[in-house]
Amino acid sequence: MRLDPDLAGVSPLWRGKLQPVGQVGSIMILPQGPVQLLAAVTLVGFSETAQELNARTFAPSSDRWLELQLLGEIDAFGVFQRGVSSYPGLDDPVHFPHSEILAAVHPKPDKNHVQVGYLAASPTTPVSLDLQRLVSRHSVVVGSTGSGKTSAVSTILQQIARGEWPAANVVVIDPHGEYAEALADVSSVLSVAGDENGSLQVPYWALPADDILNVLTGTVASNATLTNRFSELVSNGRRKYAEVCGWLANAEDVNADTPIPFDLHDVWHQLDYDNSLVVARKPDGDPKVLVEGDPQSLTPTQFEPYGPGGAAPFQGPLYNRFLSAPSHIRARMKDPRFDFFLKPNASVTDHDPFEDVLSDWLGGEQPISVLDFSGVPTEAADVAIGVVLQLLFELCLRSTAEQGVGRHRPVLIVIEEAHRFLGDNLTARLARESANRIAREGRKYGVGMMLVSQRPSELPDTAFSQAGTVISLRLTNAADQARLKSGLPDAISGLADSLPALRTGEAIVSGEAISLPSRVRIEVPNPPPRAADPKLHGWRDKAQKNDVSVALAEWRGITNTIEREL
Repeated sequence: MRLDPDLAGVSPLWRGKLQPVGQVGSIMILPQGPVQLLAAVTLVGFSETAQELNARTFAPSSDRWLELQLLGEIDAFGVFQRGVSSYPGLDDPVHFPHSEILAAVHPKPDKNHVQVGYLAASPTTPVSLDLQRLVSRHSVVVGSTGSGKTSAVSTILQQIARGEWPAANVVVIDPHGEYAEALADVSSVLSVAGDENGSLQVPYWALPADDILNVLTGTVASNATLTNRFSELVSNGRRKYAEVCGWLANAEDVNADTPIPFDLHDVWHQLDYDNSLVVARKPDGDPKVLVEGDPQSLTPTQFEPYGPGGAAPFQGPLYNRFLSAPSHIRARMKDPRFDFFLKPNASVTDHDPFEDVLSDWLGGEQPISVLDFSGVPTEAADVAIGVVLQLLFELCLRSTAEQGVGRHRPVLIVIEEAHRFLGDNLTARLARESANRIAREGRKYGVGMMLVSQRPSELPDTAFSQAGTVISLRLTNAADQARLKSGLPDAISGLADSLPALRTGEAIVSGEAISLPSRVRIEVPNPPPRAADPKLHGWRDKAQKNDVSVALAEWRGITNTIEREL
């Protein structure tokens, strides 16, 4: 497109407002009879000129040009649709859009759309996202540190909870405790380090037996003897609970993977007993016990040493077949960082404790639930987040379209610092596999996912490729830019080139939830999240020794709640 040589500059004044014609990402109109084609500016420049340049003349205004990419059209009835039914010809006029045109493209907030901000090129034109597609087709929010990611997500969640969706189901995985303040009036907050009323519990017994074993040993178990014996003990423990509880009708159908409580202490004790058993004679003689063990205090049973050279006493049939697995399980059970994984235990028998846990995860009567993992070591947080993702998906998988969550009331899971929990490290295996499964299958069962990350290059390929909507704030790292551009359509490649130059709180929004890829100024959340840069006011105070007592007390309250001897 060639600019009119009579046009002064690239931002003409019309109706008292500047029209940013020459900006990358600006929308242009190409009339085609009753239809108006919409195109985005992807490149601006000057044509080559043979005129000698000097300090007073640069280039003739007639040589200015813009490169456009067709995006969609508005029909004779004022309805916008993506794609074009015809193409412009040579010398066809091109106009900048007025507010009425932009309003036809970007719907106002209503019962189907949630407003997130305004067009950067037209500050009076609101930008709203199709919430149905934002939730069901997944999304990613990316940007470098300090670009405004957390504020952007807070704005979206505030608009959802305060808008037309009071019964929303949004679960926020918050590793830094940033969202509690921003969502205080519309959310419930559970913390791994919280008190009894606000404590986040991720019960071990809700998982299948193999996953419990993997979590407790810290690795994927490859010992078939170990996994079979562990599954047998878990199955027996679940049946024992089913027989004494008052809310299960049939204990015969219970197996190792049925999500009902069992006593993990008893399972560990028997596993350790089998692994250390020494008998008076083969194959099933009396055990040669020196010190009786205690399951509840995690005290192992001690046996006499087996005899050398085949002499009595003898090793039991499973002696050392489980290697160090019982010791690893015991260590995790005694580690206060994993207390959240051991509650509630099997002592609750008058009602189903899993209902209480899942209701708390989903926020109760609040539209948003914040699961705060701040202050929790990475290894423990990886385990907890993986369990939460897996169990929420399994819950939605088994719900019906008429009741429950999932198809009836979809769940949106927001994962802050997603690259940390979904990366290619061993401890995050469960979280990564669960996120990939949600990305592949979640839409069918009413589970949406929003990944928030400053390192899109470290996100799993499966999860990233399934994101239907991309909200990208400022990105300065070349690898991250390349990863993001690889997931964007070629039509907006020029718009994506402006990623390093975006202002704080400004984003390029593209995908299924927005009518057209747009450069958007995200609204500032009220109240804001606790994500602002620390101020240097304290550096101006009188020099004195740092007081670390409060931090140490908090630290020891998490990691040394109970004095234990491993």
